[in-house]
Order: sequence, then structure tokens, then C-alpha cells
Amino acid sequence: MKKVSFVFSFVLLLFFAPEVQAQKNETYFVGKWDILIKGLPEGDKEALLKFELKDGKLSGSITDKAEQKDMPFTEVSLKDSVVTVKFDHSSGEVDMNLLKKDADNLTGQINSQFNLTGVRRKEN
Repeated sequence: MKKVSFVFSFVLLLFFAPEVQAQKNETYFVGKWDILIKGLPEGDKEALLKFELKDGKLSGSITDKAEQKDMPFTEVSLKDSVVTVKFDHSSGEVDMNLLKKDADNLTGQINSQFNLTGVRRKEN
């Protein structure tokens, strides 16, 4: 009987482990991030990413630091430790993939062409 109980507990643990990991990855991105997009036709650009959890879902926006234009995300999805966001820009719809690098840094790409790096903004 103890063996059956152990096996049942192990199966339950395996069932819930991915859900716990997804929640951990979601909360990792919450906050503000200073990013640098490299190699754009008009040169490197600095931007601010803002992520928050609303009703248990990740949402947010990107703000071009030079133009001070805030562009809300139209779509946000999380798979494993990669967040993919979409937003509307004057040049059309933009896809951005973000990957956790370490506790306070991320990397990514815009439209699978331009690399970016990001650093978590420390709030006082």
C-alpha cells in the first residue's frame, strides 16, 4: 500500500511541476527593464519594457526612450522561459522574443533580425 501511495504522490508531483515553473517564469519578467536594441537601420535604440500581471496573465508595454512613445503589447505568450510579445509600431506589427539570462538580465530579438539585451530596473 505504501508503494502505491508513493507512486501516486510522484505522479501528482510530475503533473504540477510544469505549472509551478510557468508561474515562476511569469513573475521573473514582471517589472521594468531597460533594453538596448542593436543594429536597427536608424542605429541602436534604447527602450523601456514594463511587465505586470493582470488577472494572472502577463501584460505590458514598450516605450521608446528617445520618442517617449508608449506602445502597449497586443499579445503576450510564455513558453518555457521565453516570452513572446507583439506590439504595433509605425512600421507595422513587431514580434519580440525575450529570454531570461540571469536574475537581472535578459536577451532577445526583434522580428528575428535585431538582437537586444536588457537589464532589470532597480526600483528605490
